[in-house]
Amino acid sequence: MTEDDRAAIGKLVERHRAALRLAVETVAARAPMSAVTWTRVEKGLPVRLGTYGGVETAFGWAPGAVLRFLDTGEDPQDVQPAPRVPRDLVQEVLDLDCKDAVKVLLVRAVRSGSKPVDAVLDSDAPDGDKVAAIRALRELKLTVGEQQAPEDVRPAKPA
Repeated sequence: MTEDDRAAIGKLVERHRAALRLAVETVAARAPMSAVTWTRVEKGLPVRLGTYGGVETAFGWAPGAVLRFLDTGEDPQDVQPAPRVPRDLVQEVLDLDCKDAVKVLLVRAVRSGSKPVDAVLDSDAPDGDKVAAIRALRELKLTVGEQQAPEDVRPAKPA
């Protein structure tokens, strides 16, 4: 990450914190990180890459929103979090009797959101794996819009 990237993130983070009228100590505790580390982020000083994940947590931003801001300029508040899939659903996919390549395709599909079949069809997988994955989705009853994460595993909406 370049010095300019860190400075851009620092300005963004400081602007959002000021808009929320929160003290550094308050948002740092939400992260969780020290106030010193939070201040380093706002000043554009070097920090570990994972530190930005703490910033996302503190503000209720989607995972990866800070890096997406660098790539696209999109405000992290506008980035929708990826749907969360219940762990037992992923485990159910992993327990299926099929090729590992199909399992990978299925896990990606169920994590994609409301249209897992479209996620399978849009993948670069061989046609045979796509057919096997769609059949498995039917067995799991994961056609369009049927799988939903329970309330307790959905990401919290920003305050």
